Amino acid sequence: MSCVGAAVTTLRANGRLRIIAASDRRTVAEAAEVADRTGQSATKAVLATKGTIVNNDVENDPRWAQYRELMTKQTSIRSTASFYLILGGVELGVMGFYSARKDFFTDEILYDCAIYADHAAVALKNADAGDRNDQLSMAVDTNREIGIAVGIVMSRYKLTRDAAFDMLVVASSHTNHKLRDVAAETASTGNVPTWRPKALAP
Repeated sequence: MSCVGAAVTTLRANGRLRIIAASDRRTVAEAAEVADRTGQSATKAVLATKGTIVNNDVENDPRWAQYRELMTKQTSIRSTASFYLILGGVELGVMGFYSARKDFFTDEILYDCAIYADHAAVALKNADAGDRNDQLSMAVDTNREIGIAVGIVMSRYKLTRDAAFDMLVVASSHTNHKLRDVAAETASTGNVPTWRPKALAP
């Protein structure tokens, strides 16, 4: 997945956005500045509706005219996907993904983003404030490798996405390695490490 940036943000009491964690703080700060200046953004809408908002054409989106104009002028962002984060009844904020490409967020990429958001929610809930940027970057990097590994397994063994992911989980269990390590090796070598069901061998 080739995003410009990913971040978790929430609202301060004064209505301004607060960046909790970011993989590319400069890009996210630029987007947050536009949102604060205009009072408009997908992040604020997601916090209000507690849903998911996808904007695949920032330059021409009719929903937020001022936001659209400034985002187009001041940032390279052309597509966004924003997910509401809640875990155990605790609101963690919004995880936003940004791309410089129009129409970047296909159904497949959104599926991956949703997985990243789930993992980031767990990491952020368990992390101290000082560790959150590192936790977010690690979650994004780890899940990128898992996504690559799932794609390799899907192609090699002609499996669905869910079946390919399950195969990696089973391999993780049988080899006594963490899922992220199994995914990293699969992404690097093209092979699921050590164990694989013989019936699925090519």
